[in-house]
Amino acid sequence: MELKRVAYGVIMAATLIFVRFIDHKVYDMPILVSVLVVICIMILSYKLVDRFAFFDREISRNTYYLLNTVIISLLILTFYLIES
Repeated sequence: MELKRVAYGVIMAATLIFVRFIDHKVYDMPILVSVLVVICIMILSYKLVDRFAFFDREISRNTYYLLNTVIISLLILTFYLIES
C-alpha cells in the first residue's frame, strides 16, 4: 500500500471538516458553494501530494488499516464536536 492513499484519505477528511466548520460556525454557504469549495480544495491538495516523492513510499497493510481507523475516528469525533 502506498502512503499516498492514506494522504488522500486525510485530505478528504480534513477538507470535509474544514468546509463543514466554516459552513456551520463562520458563514452559512449555499450547498452548491460548499460542494465547489470542497472539490477545489481536494483537487489542489491531491496535486500537491502528487508532487512529493515522500508519499510514494510503501507502508504495511497493518499500518494502512491503523491509519485509516484513526482518521475515521477523528472524523466522527470532529463532526460530533462541530455539531454540538
